[in-house]
Amino acid sequence: MIINVQHSSKDFTSYRAQRVKSLFNAESGANWAHQAHLDIEGLDWGIGLIVGTSGSGKTSIGKQFFGDNKIYDLYAGWDNTKPVVDCILPDGNFNTATGALASVGLGDVPSWLRPFNALSNGQQFRAGLARLVTEAPDEVVVDEFTSVIDRQIAKVGALAFAKNWRRNQGKKVVLLSCHYDIIEWLQPDWVYDVNTKVLKKKAISATGHKSSLTFGRSTEVTGSYLKSIII
Repeated sequence: MIINVQHSSKDFTSYRAQRVKSLFNAESGANWAHQAHLDIEGLDWGIGLIVGTSGSGKTSIGKQFFGDNKIYDLYAGWDNTKPVVDCILPDGNFNTATGALASVGLGDVPSWLRPFNALSNGQQFRAGLARLVTEAPDEVVVDEFTSVIDRQIAKVGALAFAKNWRRNQGKKVVLLSCHYDIIEWLQPDWVYDVNTKVLKKKAISATGHKSSLTFGRSTEVTGSYLKSIII
């Protein structure tokens, strides 16, 4: 798969624009391009991760990944006149909805009875994950994954999301993030670094099975670590 991203704007010639070009030896900022080579054809995958610094083009790549713009906003579309528990699978099974909330780490039951806009950042993130794993579209892209939350919550949230998403056999999600610290927790099937243009895939063993240890974890998942997280 090859994704070509090109952006262009007017080449401004104002006094300040010319001063910036002169002082910093900068060429025109009117054109920007990136070509992503993602050799994942034929790969049996469910979770992909695109990482890179802010402004590196992750969102632009994500918009084109499945041919259509399938970016899913974890924070949009909530009915703030209803509690969160009523907004997840509103026409579905009650146990499935509450089970999803608990499984992604939103175990504070009273928070289920609040509207989305009354939750903390960490709670909103996990509620968004619960809604996504229950809706489980066939192909989806999530932008700014874990970008606005505490890093401990981000890591464990990534771990919980991956565990739940893999239950959706045959469904594919591409996560876009500027944080590299979630890789070892998420354990995606592949990672593409926009800055280095390097794609890493999980190794295939001699028996044909994907390794679950490709992206090694440097932090042990223990009860003492998990209990320090404040949701």
